[in-house]
Amino acid sequence: MNSLVKRIPAFAAASALAMGLALGSAGVATAAPADMNAPYARAAAKVSQDSSLLSAKNVRAVTRAAVNGAGYYCVYVSDPKIDLADAAITATISNSRGMITAIGAPHGYCGGSTDAITVVTSNIHGAPADLPFTVVVH
Repeated sequence: MNSLVKRIPAFAAASALAMGLALGSAGVATAAPADMNAPYARAAAKVSQDSSLLSAKNVRAVTRAAVNGAGYYCVYVSDPKIDLADAAITATISNSRGMITAIGAPHGYCGGSTDAITVVTSNIHGAPADLPFTVVVH
């Protein structure tokens, strides 16, 4: 067997190990949310039950609200021209049964922020629960 052929797998393994060590020392990178196809929405977000932003349009972040327990989220809109207190906001539970409330006016759960939509999700019995959802600002 050619000595070059023998060296290629060893080189590939060493390269992969070196890349793994370099990535490990820098931390794990998370993927940016996908752009949401929402041509008629001013802002929109698809959010997982653990508050990960899956796809978005004019939304900069989603966090857990400053409340103990499950089911409370803050969706931060990035477009400063959108007045959430006066906007039409629609929110739906994704792939689950439950209830959802979306509050556009500044709310204590999200620190009174004027650029946050406060979202509360509950199970079918009304108890707060972590559920995936979509929220749209029209």
